Amino acid sequence: MSASTEPMREYPMSIAPPANTSDVALSPSFHAVNDSLKRFSLTCFHDPVRVEEYVDLFSLRALCKALEADRAASKNSVLEKSVSAFEEKPFEPEYDDLCRLHWIALSRKVINALEFGSGYSTVILTDAMRILDGHFGEWARKSIRSDNPFHVYAVEEEQHFLEITRSRLGSRLQAFATISHSSVDVLIHDNRIASVYSKLPNISPDFIYLDGPSQFATTQEINGFSFNSKARMPMSADILRVEFFLEPGTLILVDGRTANARFLKSYLRRNWIHLHDTIGDIHYFELQEEPLGPFNKLKLEFCLNGNWLIA
Repeated sequence: MSASTEPMREYPMSIAPPANTSDVALSPSFHAVNDSLKRFSLTCFHDPVRVEEYVDLFSLRALCKALEADRAASKNSVLEKSVSAFEEKPFEPEYDDLCRLHWIALSRKVINALEFGSGYSTVILTDAMRILDGHFGEWARKSIRSDNPFHVYAVEEEQHFLEITRSRLGSRLQAFATISHSSVDVLIHDNRIASVYSKLPNISPDFIYLDGPSQFATTQEINGFSFNSKARMPMSADILRVEFFLEPGTLILVDGRTANARFLKSYLRRNWIHLHDTIGDIHYFELQEEPLGPFNKLKLEFCLNGNWLIA
């Protein structure tokens, strides 16, 4: 597959305010939550003071309490921890990233989130789904084409970390998340080497959080080339395989992984608007297209009410 001949539009670091909520779908009990969300924008999560304000507002610290696995000593130095195949200690929670995810999920009223990787982010996204389901679940099950609205689907390469994430969810959140294990394969995409999960959740996500797999997820080689090295970087092609099944309004958030984001930008073919937040080390891709039909239009009105995230 060749890259689109029409260049992807670029925008400066200018973020639209949170979407107003459709009057027809706004639960009266959601007004207080919506008013709280309007106090923030994406750029607020660059400010540690505003991050702490959001953490306290939604009691996020209680969701990230340490487990036994978090108390174990790391086998690697700070430099080596993120590029080691032999690290079993989870990363510490980064509340700026977690608050951003929580705010996006609630502000957009995300129906189904697909997460590549798992961890504290899974818990935070699932908490947002729990809140949304409490206000809109009955309406969504009658009005939105989704087998399981307000649900997070995470795919994880490591069984060890999968079990840790399930433990973090606890009984309160487990009903709003499904975490599945998948191996990772190496393939050739348009004469470029990339990786893909062998099995994805069979859903139509409107939010995709790309934070996996790691370069150590597979030892497969192509012509002697392997991802399994600290000198490599992740290069996932999963999103490219399902791009034309994604509905207008879909948002992709790439956490770090700038090389992977540039790879996706080179091959995505539809009307994706790209934004690189260099301070937060985040890439956004928002599918800004006209609705596919009346059901997608209704979903866009409910989730976004005509307001794109990227202005």
